[in-house]
Amino acid sequence: MTSENLSDKPKQKISVAVLISIVILIVITAIFLIEMVTATNMATQSAEATPDQNIEAVVAALLVDTDPANGEALMERYGCAACHVIGADSGIAPHLDLIGDVAATRHPPLSAAAYIYESITNPGAFVVEGYQNTMAADFKSRVSEQELGDIIAYLLTLRAQ
Repeated sequence: MTSENLSDKPKQKISVAVLISIVILIVITAIFLIEMVTATNMATQSAEATPDQNIEAVVAALLVDTDPANGEALMERYGCAACHVIGADSGIAPHLDLIGDVAATRHPPLSAAAYIYESITNPGAFVVEGYQNTMAADFKSRVSEQELGDIIAYLLTLRAQ
């Protein structure tokens, strides 16, 4: 064996190690790029859900296993009837006569339940013409999800017979 042949073997080992390192780097980069594209696609799909669809989904979950009778009691307990009167207009807030029917027409494309939810949790999102945005903006933080569901369920019972 010549001295040239001996010096080529370490170079070959280094070349193989470098080649393996490059292949591993390419594979890791490819996996990273695939994950990034997948995450971007998922984020785009999530962003494509409209706020209205999100509200509808939240409300559907709230209305599972509700107690409208408790909702009526909660309306009294939280003082809602001070401004939202049944059978009369207080001049402060919209009356609740037939709200189960009327709510579906107030802020399309929201359903009646979603409109009521939005009105309670974000009262400034849509203000009925002729009224001021006087409802407390922190009401959502003052009631539990179960109570909120019960209140919405009760209000949905106020419909034309």
